[in-house]
Amino acid sequence: MTSASAEVKLKRFLHYGRETALYEPGDRYTNNYFLLDNVTSIEAMIADGKETDPVAHIVKAFSDGYSAHPQSLVYALALCTRQQTSENLRVAAYNAVKTVCKAPKDFLLFIKFAYDLAHESSGWGRGWRRVVTDWYLRKEPMELSECVTKFRGQYGWTHRDVIKLSHPKSSDVAIAAVLRYVVHGLKEAKKDFGDKPEAQQVMSYLQTIEDFKHCDDEHHAARLIEMHSLLLEHVPGHFLKSKEVWTALIPHLPLGVLLQNLRRLGRLWLLKGNRPIVAKVLDALNNQSAIAESNLHPALVFVTLRNYECLGKSPAYGPRSPRPDAKTKSPPPQPHPKVVEVLNQLLMTTFTLLVPTGMRYLVAIDVRSQMVHGKCWHCSNISPTQAAVLVTLCLVKAERDVTVVAFGAEGSMQPVELDKNITMKETQNKLKEIPNGAVDLSQPLLWARKMKKLVDVFIILTDTQVRQRSADVIQSLQQYRNALNLPNAKLVTCGLAASHFAVACPNDPGMLDVAGFDAQVPRVIEAFSRGAF
Repeated sequence: MTSASAEVKLKRFLHYGRETALYEPGDRYTNNYFLLDNVTSIEAMIADGKETDPVAHIVKAFSDGYSAHPQSLVYALALCTRQQTSENLRVAAYNAVKTVCKAPKDFLLFIKFAYDLAHESSGWGRGWRRVVTDWYLRKEPMELSECVTKFRGQYGWTHRDVIKLSHPKSSDVAIAAVLRYVVHGLKEAKKDFGDKPEAQQVMSYLQTIEDFKHCDDEHHAARLIEMHSLLLEHVPGHFLKSKEVWTALIPHLPLGVLLQNLRRLGRLWLLKGNRPIVAKVLDALNNQSAIAESNLHPALVFVTLRNYECLGKSPAYGPRSPRPDAKTKSPPPQPHPKVVEVLNQLLMTTFTLLVPTGMRYLVAIDVRSQMVHGKCWHCSNISPTQAAVLVTLCLVKAERDVTVVAFGAEGSMQPVELDKNITMKETQNKLKEIPNGAVDLSQPLLWARKMKKLVDVFIILTDTQVRQRSADVIQSLQQYRNALNLPNAKLVTCGLAASHFAVACPNDPGMLDVAGFDAQVPRVIEAFSRGAF
């Protein structure tokens, strides 16, 4: 059996934030994934003589766009700039910052990570200041103006902090005006650059931002949004509950951002009746050209749909303790039926956006009753059956060779016929008709071996860890590989209701465990199938 190399471990970290063969949902930053001891692969690759390879993998993962948690790329890059073993790696990492951390939010996260990782001798040295200075000075004036006003601060750092430490200076009058604004405010920037023709465009823009930031009238704020196409990131906190402001914002929101905020709009009681904001939301979700350009994944749409349908419930896992006044509390807002209908249409449309991997799949689904009535870990508004059906249909609708089976009665594997036009509801109904039995994780591998079924990727979808030794599954996979001469056959085992899962052999790069469910799970499976990690 091939052991997991330092390269494989780094690729795992870049794609889902850990070097082990386990994907768990959750925010990597808040869950404290980014610790020095959690990333041993970079030093191991340096020791193997592959000094600059870590940066090459980081840039490739960024360019491919498969990373489920891009914060991991930023942390790995910061680690490369702060390690003391290889000067060549440090230089390569500095050069990659402008590519990987182009977005202001990523740049400020990089600053935070790099500052935390810095040794006493590697503070704000010449090379470091050059990288930071270039990030600001290489931008066009209006681009820089938008960057510093969208994200003034994040992760405990502000652009003002960074600029004061790195001292960027520009001969471009407009760029210099923006830098002056960031450090000293609009009043000082006007004093120095208000009469400079070259700076008039950025000064006008910055004035608009300041007017918007200090505006108290929601109708005037909405007009400013419409006139200047301002973004959600520009909206001050006191307007984030305003119906007028959201109505003006929605046509300017990227589709993914709208989906991320749909539950918020519902919880604010904004999506009611025939309000103009409802029409704006429906138009945005029906915009076919925006959908085609959005690269939306069906999993994000489905998670949004279920969380919106369950406005009165928490999307996080676990029971909520009742409040003392729970009996007198007003009923929660109800989902708007037209929004639910459009989200269902959007879900079916986004299936057509999936890009096939060209792999041969076998999907084995647990059809026991707890799959229907249980809750996914980390995504409690979704049942394990719903998550399993979603993962399955993402493959059935995109790929040419997908075999679907269910764990039937008496340990049998029951084939399930699914065509590319089938809906999620129809699939769930079909699975309900299958007599169910105990789940033996080795059975799909043994069945495929017996049937001489050529499979590149096995995917097992169950609810919680089955009482079965992982050694049995590992052995069955190896026997399948040997019997059908498919040494690279892979196995993904998903415990959709499990908070932790341990089936995969840690040293087998062809095995992956998934504990729980979120919108990233199908993307992680796709990236693993493609060989991205």
